Amino acid sequence: MTILRLRVSTQFGLGVDEAHYVLYGKILGWSYFDHPPLVGWVQALFGLMPIDHLIQARLSAMLISILTSVLIFNFLRAKNISETHSLYAVATLNLTPLFNAMSVALLPDTLLMPLTLLIIISTEKVLLHSTLKNWVLLGLWLGLAGLSKYTAVLYIFSLLLIFTYLIFTQQKKITELFKANLWVGVYVAAILISPVLYWNSKNNWISFQYQADHVLSADASILKNLGSSLLMQLISWGIGPFIVALIGFTALLKKYKNQKEFYITLVFLTVFLLFFIYVAVSEPLLPHWMLIYFILMIPLSYCYFLQYKNYKKILIASVVLSSLLSFTMLFELGFKVFPAKYTSTLYEGIQGWDAIVAKANDHLTEINKPKKALAVMNWTLGSRAMYYNNKNSEVFVIDKRFDQFDIWAPQSNIGYELLVIVEANKKMEHLAHLNCAQLTEVGEAKTLIKGIPVNHFLYYHCASYLEYKP
Repeated sequence: MTILRLRVSTQFGLGVDEAHYVLYGKILGWSYFDHPPLVGWVQALFGLMPIDHLIQARLSAMLISILTSVLIFNFLRAKNISETHSLYAVATLNLTPLFNAMSVALLPDTLLMPLTLLIIISTEKVLLHSTLKNWVLLGLWLGLAGLSKYTAVLYIFSLLLIFTYLIFTQQKKITELFKANLWVGVYVAAILISPVLYWNSKNNWISFQYQADHVLSADASILKNLGSSLLMQLISWGIGPFIVALIGFTALLKKYKNQKEFYITLVFLTVFLLFFIYVAVSEPLLPHWMLIYFILMIPLSYCYFLQYKNYKKILIASVVLSSLLSFTMLFELGFKVFPAKYTSTLYEGIQGWDAIVAKANDHLTEINKPKKALAVMNWTLGSRAMYYNNKNSEVFVIDKRFDQFDIWAPQSNIGYELLVIVEANKKMEHLAHLNCAQLTEVGEAKTLIKGIPVNHFLYYHCASYLEYKP
């Protein structure tokens, strides 16, 4: 699978999120508007390697997926699950579409895959032996999770539930938990997340406000959001593994909730599941948002049902269907084996951006004014435009949404001569927000796959940019 992913990683350009996080690595900071900094720091480290820029951006994700697979296998074996069933469960996870996607694209969620296993394993060790080493390791993994994504706060909530349960069931005395070793672990975690706190303190806590608004927002379309989220997760993981993971959660909760080997894991999984059900009420979940739940629940569920011979044929069929979807995706992206008229939409946004930005810079050089820059109309275009811009020209994101691009380019763009890169199919929507002294179309660019257009952009010269029109 890794060899196939390596092939895939070199065959198409960076997507929206990938380019955004690679920019983190090129513009290093203590933290960033929408996410903590670890994903950028990792990209900066791999960016030092003398290899192809696409492999630079994706090698870390491939290595993390291998590490995650090893950790899950060892985790299952430690639960007295047979080697055969453990291998089968890890293989099943590796054959799901989304795990393959996350094994190529480095996102903050990718970093949480091994960290989740390490946090749960360290929690089990702390409760078994409350040693300094175990607390320091737990603090280390929690701190790194906090440097990866803000949802790491869910790990803290899970730990509080576990410790509260142990105290009230008198399995642990409160004095045993709150010894000096615990506070050393807390101190380690606090030191690690201090860059995030420092950056936010210097920027009016904008990340925390953004995340709070994101999570606490409500939407009237509750059923629509839940339905969209359910469908997205089902497609992302494959119908078989998705259903097995949901049914398996109920079965595991019923059978193992009071068994020490499993209840810690089940608490973590329950917290993640409930949180994302809550989020799904306000907005449709993106495919990778429930990654942490499924990378644990799919292997555990398959191991559980493999104990029963009656389920084996059904489980095998579910894996076959999931793997067919995964291999179809991987072989198409890696070798472009299917007719382009059926697969062209797969390449929208990930093909040809180097040429698109290069041509935009050619048009920009034709503008004989000192204050000039490239411009796009939203952050999704901005991530690719900035990443693939190998000239010294500035890139502005023209929109009303405050985000990381406003921090990277805080100066006013009023009065600039802008070469605006516009999506052809959203031409009217984009141009409606531009207020210029004069707006002139100066060219276009198309990206082709086997002669079929997959991207179509227009170039406009916005003379003396005046303002963004709501």
